[in-house]
This record gives sequence, structure tokens and C-alpha cells, in this order.
Amino acid sequence: MVLSRFSFFITAIVVYLISACADMRSKEENVADIAKSADQENINTDKDTVVFKDLVRTYEDPERGVWQNPDLIIEKFGILSGKTVADVGAGTGYFSFKLASKGADVIAIDIEEQFLDYIAERQQELVNLSGKISTRLSVPNDPLLKEQEVDFILIVNTYHFLEERLSYLSRLRKGLKADGKIIIVDFKTGKQPVGPLEEFKIAKEIVEQELNQVGFMQIQSDEEALKYQFIITAKK
Repeated sequence: MVLSRFSFFITAIVVYLISACADMRSKEENVADIAKSADQENINTDKDTVVFKDLVRTYEDPERGVWQNPDLIIEKFGILSGKTVADVGAGTGYFSFKLASKGADVIAIDIEEQFLDYIAERQQELVNLSGKISTRLSVPNDPLLKEQEVDFILIVNTYHFLEERLSYLSRLRKGLKADGKIIIVDFKTGKQPVGPLEEFKIAKEIVEQELNQVGFMQIQSDEEALKYQFIITAKK
């Protein structure tokens, strides 16, 4: 009987030690998995930061001012003082800040919150533009404009990203006040040193047709002013 109890005692200890070791290994593996996940998250965050900084450098490249000629585009709106402009696909606010400096109240619209944070931070540094630019996080198929909220809409280097273009244009049109104006600037088809791949470009004629389909009027195109891009203006 004593031997039997002793054997039971030893067996219990062995089972306990095996269980404890297994539990310890499980905890160590969990810690390792958590550490690995955290490392991967840090790597992904670092990559996102690098990509974002590269985009900022590209969007704010001084050479862009040469081939895009933002002042020429903005002049097509006419008087901006006291007007509200939606800068759709605002990115770093390249045009938003220029529009605000001309007297417009700007709604910088983008689907990437990181860009809107960048605009907000920059605006804090520019005392003369304080309160002139508001940011709005939108969704891919809707700019989230209120009805008749803005006088003008500007879409630069963004139209070819839109997926449901007709419904998107319809929503933009509703957001314009009576006699409001929209300007769309995008890349000409054909090989260019700047802009998206050819397969992503949208021909000027298609943009004109789509504007007409949703009810825009007085559609005018300018293919001469900019070397690599067309400028299309239309009214509500």
C-alpha cells in the first residue's frame, strides 16, 4: 500500500512538471508571437511613414510648379475672395493653400486621413491662413459635400482614381451652388514624363461625356495651356 501511494505521488509530480513545462512553453510562445506581431507592426508603420514622406516630396516638388502651373489653373475660377472651394483629392494641400491665399475658404477633401492631418499641421504654421482651410475625410464613392455647399470644385490629378465616376460627379454637382463651377485637371493620354501609367489615364473626351451625362453645362476644354495635362471647366 505504501509503495502504491508513493508511486501515485511520483506520478502526480511528473504530470505536474510536464504540465508546468508545457504551460511555460505556451506562455513563451505567446510572448514570442506578441513580440513578432509588434515587430511586424513597427515594420509596417515604418514603411507607411516612408511611403507617405515620399508622396509629400513628390506632391510638393518645386518642379511641379513648372509643369502644372497652379496659378494658371486657379485663375480660371475668377474672383475667389468670399467664395468656398472644395479641393477634392487635396493630398498635401498643394492647391488648398494656394486657393486660400487668394481669399477662398477651402474644404480640403481626401480619403486619406494622414494627408488631412498634414494639412492641418501646416495651416497652424501659417498665421495668415488660419481658419481658411477646413479638412474633410471622405469615402471613395462620395465626397460628402452638403447640398449647394460650395461655389467651386477643383479636382487635380485625381479624376483617374475615381471608380464610380458618374455617381461621384452627380454628388459633386449637388454640392455646387447655382451657377457653380467645376475644374478638372488630369493627364493627357500618351507617353509623358509625369503622371500615371497609360492604362490608368482617362481621355479628355470621356471626362467631357461624363460631365455632360450628369447634367453639367458649358463644358470647355483647354489642351494647350499645360504641356502634360488638359483642363476642363464646366458649370452646374
